[in-house]
Amino acid sequence: MVFKGLINGEYDVYEVASAITLIVLVVILGIAPLRRWVKKKCRVVLYDNRLASLLRSSIVQLVLPSISGVYYLCLDIWADKWSWIKNYESFHETVFGWLVGISFLVLLMRGIADWYEAKSDKVYIAFMERFSSLTSRLVKVKLDRFKEESAVLKPNIDVFKRITQPKSQINLILGEVENLLLNHFGIKTKQVNITIIRNDSQKGLWFYKYQTNKNWKHTKASVLMGEQSAARKCLDTGEPVFYACKSEAARNNEYFLSERDKRNKIGSAYCYPVFVENPDYKDVYLVSIVTYGVRLCDPLDSAQSEAIAEIFTDICRRIDLELTLESIKEWRFDYTKPKVGAVS
Repeated sequence: MVFKGLINGEYDVYEVASAITLIVLVVILGIAPLRRWVKKKCRVVLYDNRLASLLRSSIVQLVLPSISGVYYLCLDIWADKWSWIKNYESFHETVFGWLVGISFLVLLMRGIADWYEAKSDKVYIAFMERFSSLTSRLVKVKLDRFKEESAVLKPNIDVFKRITQPKSQINLILGEVENLLLNHFGIKTKQVNITIIRNDSQKGLWFYKYQTNKNWKHTKASVLMGEQSAARKCLDTGEPVFYACKSEAARNNEYFLSERDKRNKIGSAYCYPVFVENPDYKDVYLVSIVTYGVRLCDPLDSAQSEAIAEIFTDICRRIDLELTLESIKEWRFDYTKPKVGAVS
């Protein structure tokens, strides 16, 4: 009908083109994967490519406007006196038009780059400020406890057992990290979960040792250790992993989508491995920070992703310290404890 009306002159071609463009935009905005694909392509075209990098480089930003300015002065002042300008007027008009167009493109690319970079810098700076505050609180709590304990120590007690309280410190850190995410990203409590999974070296089983949402029904720890999971990759490589978009990671067979993941569609995930080698066995832990229904950053922004992964790694190193103390303490006071009825 539309094409027939267009042929008969009932519809203006520009009206039809505008309607089609509007429909395409609505479809793109309404379908998340398609919207993400368009954003990704726009970022590649406008920012993440060699030509864009060249156009926003300091040399081009300085030289091109200077050439355009000098060329314009020559055309304006000496156009009637210099034969190489006067006799080739159309040629110079074309050249100058190209210079103006490219100069405008350079300014546009610089503006787009500033927007992308300012967005990343803003997120990083704000996150670093809150991370610094978190670190200060953790150090203060531990220092205060050490100061209090040091005043009441007695010669006949085990000092290490008395002053090291890794469980309370770990729970404190997890709570502080959760508050950091809630306050910085505007995430609700139901949208974030932080867990620490541990391997029982005696039975070869995985279980949840710590978690911020204790009432949640979690996917079995053994299932999360499957071949196509972030946890498995993290332990196999011994390196932290961060996925700004869990759905994309799942499509690449790098992340296992739980039932909660499937219900909430989008989210981010970070995993950190902890290995503690004791004289009689090896303790293995996995720290995970997962969001549901909200991403911690734009998956297309590698700078943001790297900044968040770096800060999470610093946080998890503090958890690593406490888990190491916990493992040593359990080995020292539980595993090596003389068994009832044992013959010395």
